[in-house]
Amino acid sequence: MRMPTGYSQSCFNWTSVPEAAGGNCSRLTRSGLLKCYGGMNNLGALAKLGKSLPAQQMLLCGWPQDTSRFLGELQKLPRLRFLTIEYSGFTEFAFEFPEMSYLQSINISWTNLSYISTRTFKRVHTLKVLDLRWNQLIQLDGPLLLPRSFEQLYLAGNPWNCTRNFKWMLLQPEKGRLVVDRDELLCTDRKYKERQMLLVMHYKLELKKECQSHPDLRNCTCLMHHILPRTHIPLYTVNCSHMQFHSLPAYLPENTTTLTINDNLISDIKPLRDNPHYRHVVDVHLENNRISNVDDLENTFWLQNFRLFNLRGNNLRKLHVYALDNALNDNENANLLLLSKNPWHCTCKFGMRLRELLNQYRDIVRDAWNVTCTYMQDDELRLAKVLTLTRQDMCNVSAESGTQIHPIDWLNGVLASLIILILGKLAYDYYHYKYYNRVPWIVMKMP
Repeated sequence: MRMPTGYSQSCFNWTSVPEAAGGNCSRLTRSGLLKCYGGMNNLGALAKLGKSLPAQQMLLCGWPQDTSRFLGELQKLPRLRFLTIEYSGFTEFAFEFPEMSYLQSINISWTNLSYISTRTFKRVHTLKVLDLRWNQLIQLDGPLLLPRSFEQLYLAGNPWNCTRNFKWMLLQPEKGRLVVDRDELLCTDRKYKERQMLLVMHYKLELKKECQSHPDLRNCTCLMHHILPRTHIPLYTVNCSHMQFHSLPAYLPENTTTLTINDNLISDIKPLRDNPHYRHVVDVHLENNRISNVDDLENTFWLQNFRLFNLRGNNLRKLHVYALDNALNDNENANLLLLSKNPWHCTCKFGMRLRELLNQYRDIVRDAWNVTCTYMQDDELRLAKVLTLTRQDMCNVSAESGTQIHPIDWLNGVLASLIILILGKLAYDYYHYKYYNRVPWIVMKMP
């Protein structure tokens, strides 16, 4: 719907207008345009003999934060067709617009408006155009209740929070089509900053449908946690915690990168090794399950490329330390590995290797100080933190046996003494040959 000539005049630099000092309106123009600055204090004086003003267009600049008087003042303009409010400090309308028989267009722009009820414009039955661009709107609770004859809704330029629910734009096509500039709506929240709102909502709906269509995920929570900047590929998180799962889900949506499946009954993690649906999964939370063996992941692509692996609170007693060491050494993505609250059992060989691993990768195994294990000492089973244990503890070497000299140590001492003796004899013979021209007697005996 085209605006009448002269209606496009904005409120730029409105504070310099003389009427702005008293919050007054200027005189009605011949075209029926009424301009008010900072309020409508003289609206009654402008009307003749208490009659309503025949204004058809209104430009309201700098309306104050208190909108309580606005409803009463607006009813003094029953023939109003076009209403524009700009550069105002109010944050919400504490009322619903009244029934106005001629009002066809409302433009509220460049204000601090941050909340609007779905019922605000319900009673304006003749409304055809609503322009809410360049305000501070973060969300809409739902589609606005508008008359059947409504034609155009503008929403661009607001700091939309796309973590909120705007799915109605796609779920209710007849409502979504009314948003003329829907392709220009951008998200400003931290999660989806500068992404198109329609794209975000599309991915959310597709993810919801995909998760609800597979029995394994029907009771899980599926979320989109990021959209890659250049490719616009969505990244998903699936949370199936507290669901009594006995195995990992056989299916995950494409581009799932995080699986949280804590507090279940899972004992088998083979899908991480050979299930193609897990090829993009880099973060796995398996806390408080029944996993007793992770050796199936040895030399796998997943173990060499994971980013987060939470194994706290499982049934792990041992693992192949060398395999985990190689994987962590080759994996540049590894950021967090949690191993505490498992019933580790430290034999002499395994305990020493586990302690070395925890020390070497303490920046990745961030709960290393809380990793405990059982070990035998003097026929007694004990529990202690791995990083506090010594070789003497884990290898069951007593303090008395530690002071005795082992036969191999005797042999090493003899060999060291012989080497020193030979080197000394060589130096003695060299000295006598250089200064006295004598050669060793054994050389004299040689044929």
